[in-house]
Amino acid sequence: MNSTENLKNILAYTKSSNSGYHGKNFETGYHTLEVNGETLPGQRNPLQRLENVPYDFTDKVVLDIGSNQGGMLFALKDVIAGGVGVDYDYRLVNAANALSTHYESTNTSFYVHDLDKDPIQLIESYTDKQYDIVFLLAVCMWIKSWKETIRWVSQNSKHCLFETNGTKEQQNDQIDELSRYYDNVMLINEKSLDDPKQHNRRLYLCH
Repeated sequence: MNSTENLKNILAYTKSSNSGYHGKNFETGYHTLEVNGETLPGQRNPLQRLENVPYDFTDKVVLDIGSNQGGMLFALKDVIAGGVGVDYDYRLVNAANALSTHYESTNTSFYVHDLDKDPIQLIESYTDKQYDIVFLLAVCMWIKSWKETIRWVSQNSKHCLFETNGTKEQQNDQIDELSRYYDNVMLINEKSLDDPKQHNRRLYLCH
């Protein structure tokens, strides 16, 4: 079996999670990925999600909370100084680490971390460097500790790329909470058009 087939098997296994956001209707799960020149379509396209973000990622250290299969960090691996991804699901972290090995990506690392069970301060120990920007993308409706998580992010990074999710009320509550800690909560995308089935998320850059 070749490396592409091995990776497809690992990615397909990530869909066995019970969580609703894992791209069950796509062959390889949540993120669209490039493997050996082949595009593996997923529910979300990382390059499209990042294409109009007004932030220079060059030589930055990026933390992705809820990193899923790692696609957001892999989209930036050639320009960032380092990327750390955390997710509660070992299947997703296994897939991200397998992809990291395949890409020979020495500047990305992934860890199993449950925001509702593990101390959030532990994330500070996953790298010796300061996080320049934190991704908190469509995560908050899934966790009980979302307010604590936003507060921690604001204390550990000057910038946050944030995607709301949930009901309109939940999304407005998330923005209200961000505004407690960041002076500038700038709307980038009013719709999540990279997802063919779910457009009702909003993307913000906070600083």
